[in-house]
Amino acid sequence: MDNWSKVEFLFTKNLGINPLELDQLAFYRVEELMANYEEFVKEEDKQYKAQQKEQEKQQKMQQPSNYGGFKMPKVEIPKINIPKYN
Repeated sequence: MDNWSKVEFLFTKNLGINPLELDQLAFYRVEELMANYEEFVKEEDKQYKAQQKEQEKQQKMQQPSNYGGFKMPKVEIPKINIPKYN
């Protein structure tokens, strides 16, 4: 019965089907709707990941890889002797 409450929650929240309407549906119809919904979510997730990869690819292309062909100079910080006061 715990799984059925999860099914009711999904149908109510994501599919907009009232639990009373869900009770009137045949069980095989509920299973079919759940399978279609799971397939839809998987496809949506694939598209989202592909879009994320494309955005990351575009960001990498826009960033300068080697600062316009120049190397960053190596800078050493000089050591300074600090006088001690008594």
